[in-house]
Amino acid sequence: MEGERLNRALIAADVVLDGRLALFHQRDRWLAVADVHFGYELSQRAAGNLFPLWGMQTIEDRLLELLRDYEPSHLILLGDLVHNHAGGEELRRLVKKLTQLAEVVLIAGNHDRHLRNLELASSWQSNAFHFHHGHCAANATHQIQIIGHHHPAAVVRDGAGLRLKLPAFVQEDECWVMPAFSPWAAGTEWPCAEKTVIWLCSPQRVLRLENKESRKA
Repeated sequence: MEGERLNRALIAADVVLDGRLALFHQRDRWLAVADVHFGYELSQRAAGNLFPLWGMQTIEDRLLELLRDYEPSHLILLGDLVHNHAGGEELRRLVKKLTQLAEVVLIAGNHDRHLRNLELASSWQSNAFHFHHGHCAANATHQIQIIGHHHPAAVVRDGAGLRLKLPAFVQEDECWVMPAFSPWAAGTEWPCAEKTVIWLCSPQRVLRLENKESRKA
């Protein structure tokens, strides 16, 4: 990495976790994000809920910024590309813009059943990594599996009542779980087992969460 940046962490050989909720491989030149849920606000408005429209613009701006910063050969969108069919047309517009900067790999998630006129893959593989949306146990391979779907988060407390919940990147043996890229995904607090490594993500900083389980005995 160029210099010391607090919003980036080297979490494995050649693999950088960016606090903007993305993973980048320095040698293989792929950039991965998960659970974009593009058009979430459109799905809410279609259901009759008054909802602000800024989410899609912040997602687009963050993706373009990451592409310009890292200049990857492949951008992997790791499932749940949209929230439902209401976001389909806007997603196609976004993908068209992203393909000007990288080859875009669209992996299907459980929210993407109604997408049309886009080429979706069930998985994608690089030298040592296998990307898919679902559960690691269901698709065991010799590679490290990188998945989305779960929207992991972690909570930090200061002992005086302050509670801060942040998106998290999770490493469990040969399975890594991406944080949700969508600003509307609150995230689910991830249990911290003995061999679990949890990284807290924010645009300003990436922090490894101390594993209290590993300090026992």
